[in-house]
Amino acid sequence: MKKIRIVIDPGHGGEDRWNRGPTTYIEADGVLAISKYLQEALEKTGHFEVKLTREKDESLTLKQRAQIARDFQADLFISEHTNAFNGTARGTEVYYSVKRPKDRGLAGRMSRVIANHFETHNRGSKTRLNTQRDDFYGILYYGALYNIPSILLIESLFHDNVREERILLGDHNLESLAQVQCEMIMDHYGFTSGEDREEGEESSGKESREKLYRVQVGAFREKGNALRMIESLEEDGYPTYLVLP
Repeated sequence: MKKIRIVIDPGHGGEDRWNRGPTTYIEADGVLAISKYLQEALEKTGHFEVKLTREKDESLTLKQRAQIARDFQADLFISEHTNAFNGTARGTEVYYSVKRPKDRGLAGRMSRVIANHFETHNRGSKTRLNTQRDDFYGILYYGALYNIPSILLIESLFHDNVREERILLGDHNLESLAQVQCEMIMDHYGFTSGEDREEGEESSGKESREKLYRVQVGAFREKGNALRMIESLEEDGYPTYLVLP
């Protein structure tokens, strides 16, 4: 079976090493570590071919990063970042391209699982526009320009928040962050944990399957009200469907 191609972009690096935490955290180094752990986790499943835009501390333009994903014929392009604002903001948020509205659900679910893992605020899936009503973030703009099917920019935690910087300074936390992302990507592409066995590993004979429970959250006379409820739920990362009368 053809493997899914993923390009992971560790943000910043090289001449761009200005984003730092209150003590010793440097975003360019932290996201490079996350990216390498994610590459290792994804490749270990056997379902993915993975490439990094950079494997060391070096300078790349946003356009060059997107070109790497284009040339690799990536199915999914992920740009790894950590966040900063005012020193007190916290949480996880994931941006998707305004040209890829179908990515909103994946972005929301990714944000939710990372936030839950680190018991922080889920800031959800987001877009950000420039003055031309296009993607503000260049990595999303160029990714869409080069027709990459799915593009995410992940802001995992706030490195200028003392508590969250402390998390990011733990290498084991970066590894677990990558594992959480890997599991969400596996889920997104329909792979179960039971399929993730190394060659030669014996099966117990019982297939491990997660039970799924569905909850009805509303019944509406007006379709527009139902669609607004769906939009709200998807922004929080919940998969939804609409049953018409």
